[in-house]
Amino acid sequence: MIRVLVVHKVRLTCDLTAAALHNEPDMKVVDFAHSAEEALAKLDKHQIDVAVVNINLPDNGALRFTRAVTRSGKGVKVLISGLIHSKAAVLRYIEEGAAGYVVEEDSLGDLVRKIRRVNANEFHVSPHIGGALIARLAELKRRVNSVRTMSALESFHEPAELTPREWEILRLIEQGMSNQEIANSLVIEMGTVKNHVHNILRKLDVQSRKHAVIFARQQFARNGVQTGQKAATRGPALAAAQQVALPTGMTTAFAKPA
Repeated sequence: MIRVLVVHKVRLTCDLTAAALHNEPDMKVVDFAHSAEEALAKLDKHQIDVAVVNINLPDNGALRFTRAVTRSGKGVKVLISGLIHSKAAVLRYIEEGAAGYVVEEDSLGDLVRKIRRVNANEFHVSPHIGGALIARLAELKRRVNSVRTMSALESFHEPAELTPREWEILRLIEQGMSNQEIANSLVIEMGTVKNHVHNILRKLDVQSRKHAVIFARQQFARNGVQTGQKAATRGPALAAAQQVALPTGMTTAFAKPA
């Protein structure tokens, strides 16, 4: 049984919605609310699966309720009703945690289907909204990754626990060398270089070589090491090793094989 809370500022609309859902064998309207505050209080009083919330609640109540429910962790799904088919409006509620939406032109049958969908953790959007949602999610992911990476880099007060060989390879990456160029310079296999690069990214907790370079330049700058210059072609491992300066406290023997 899907336990439903109907949230609308007009009591008659609440009554009509309850009467319509009464005929659905798998649904029960547990209670009504006419404001965000009243709705939140009802969540403390009842076990609710889906809250059908109209956007026209006073004082931007629908958005405040959605945000509060998402942060509460109660597991209540919020189905926003009364939306116009606007990308901006839909995305705004989805970003706050809404599990679905009902637009003005939807029928009672659409409402019933969407209650079942959100209760089953199914999220459905129209093609009109889908492209905008995917683009928005991608943008949010990029922002999160960027903030996460920069936060991680700024939190480093001591050099990361890289091995001497990893510091050496990180230095060559910072100089703009490709994996093949690094392999040629250090006289090691390409697969070995790839393994070292993978370990460097993992230890620095970054997503790409670009972010590893940001970290490397911060560390080298702190220790007075010149950055940004690609190493000249020279005799393999020893010459490359001589170009590498590690952060203070790190020691190495670069002539040793990987």
